[in-house]
Amino acid sequence: MWRLLALCPCALAHGGALERFPPEVSNVTSFVDNFDFANNATFHQKALTYSAWWRAGNPIFFFFGGEGSVEGFYNASGAVFEHGQALEAMVVFLEHRYYGSSRPSSDLRFLTLEQALADTAWFLEGLRRRLGCGERECPVVTFGGSYGGMMVAWFRQKYPHLTAGGLASSAPIDFYPNDGRQEAFWNATMHTFRFFGSEGCPGEVDKALGLLQQQSQDAAGRRQISEALGSCEDLENETTAGAKVDFFLRGVFATLAMLDYPVASNFVTLLPANPAKVACQRLQSSTDLRGLRRVVDLFLNATGSYRCYDYLAEMVGRATSGQLHGPTTLPDMGHWQYQACNEMPMQSLTSDGMGFYPAKDSQLAEVADSCYLRYGLRPRTAWLGVSLGGSRLHVGQLLFTDGEKDPWRAGTPKASRIPSGVDIVQHLIPAAAHHEDLRFDASPPRAAVLEAKRLARRLVARWAADFRRGGGSGAGGGWVV
Repeated sequence: MWRLLALCPCALAHGGALERFPPEVSNVTSFVDNFDFANNATFHQKALTYSAWWRAGNPIFFFFGGEGSVEGFYNASGAVFEHGQALEAMVVFLEHRYYGSSRPSSDLRFLTLEQALADTAWFLEGLRRRLGCGERECPVVTFGGSYGGMMVAWFRQKYPHLTAGGLASSAPIDFYPNDGRQEAFWNATMHTFRFFGSEGCPGEVDKALGLLQQQSQDAAGRRQISEALGSCEDLENETTAGAKVDFFLRGVFATLAMLDYPVASNFVTLLPANPAKVACQRLQSSTDLRGLRRVVDLFLNATGSYRCYDYLAEMVGRATSGQLHGPTTLPDMGHWQYQACNEMPMQSLTSDGMGFYPAKDSQLAEVADSCYLRYGLRPRTAWLGVSLGGSRLHVGQLLFTDGEKDPWRAGTPKASRIPSGVDIVQHLIPAAAHHEDLRFDASPPRAAVLEAKRLARRLVARWAADFRRGGGSGAGGGWVV
């Protein structure tokens, strides 16, 4: 998600929040299993706190750590500090279990969304108690992007009494199999390449992927694919190579669209400014598959440390137990793949663990086979809808923001699925990338992103005021676009 759906900062930018707002680092004690009352095993979970602006009774802004070390999310999420300074709030980040240094066990059975939400519930209850907050003091507003944004929405549904509201940025909570989302996701990807790359670029992408499928039909063609795309393994005898390489490449294009920031970034991977435009230039520089290789290099190989790519590790096609082993691949990404295999099969990793692309409905059985081979489990695709309501939101005080460039906007909740009278606001940010509204203001700042931040600040201030007055139950208001 997907961040998926979901994503981890792989490097820390100079001048980020860690440098500008040095946090207090603490380790809280959490249960390994929040739901087994006979199991009292615990682990240490890292929290980062910045309280220079906070006064007793003021708001607490809580950020959901996602699929990576909490320092990365802290460093990259400057907007939370901008809001915190304006509203004199305490800013707190909690590391997600099994990521960074917060490791409950070597047993991944306890790596579930429900366990992570329960960790947060215990943490917030304990934090407010330690701060001496009265019943109507210290309103908690949650923030998160991608997977963290999904947690914002579902935490409001599961534990509405613990927060006053939440901002869910680039949070595809309405992204499930058998709902046509994969086609919408790819169309959104090509929208970014057409309007922010070059008008003819989507046609060039289709042409290149069509050539790939044509050459993958026989052994000689697959050998040519291996050579042109720099495969670590010879694809000549791999009959499902076409599907695997196609999935890898679509993950590259989708993630480049998602990360099409107007400045150079190191979020997920090292990229130049406007990478969609750069990718189009590279693709159009060749009439054969070598243009695709140049796009892959742009996405994965800024440091030049890759000598080949592991196309056969993809979850589609023939089930494999291949491990993600690229030089920029984070160890935590294997844990995300486990989460995709249990509760979120539409957010599986691609592209040496650095990209995301949702499987087609016809490919879900192949993904399930790969999950079983790797982890001994199969996805329960309907579980999130049963457990947390999925996209059926009944508790309000939520703001969903999406960037026009971000393909994950295909999974934003639909107004028709929200009951009338529930206070939920949706805002599409023109020309914005993946949770761009959670980052520090760019230089120069973009008007559309500033407007999204102003909207967020107005709503957060209102939610906090409602909480102090005894409201904040989730009722009232309506859907606003």
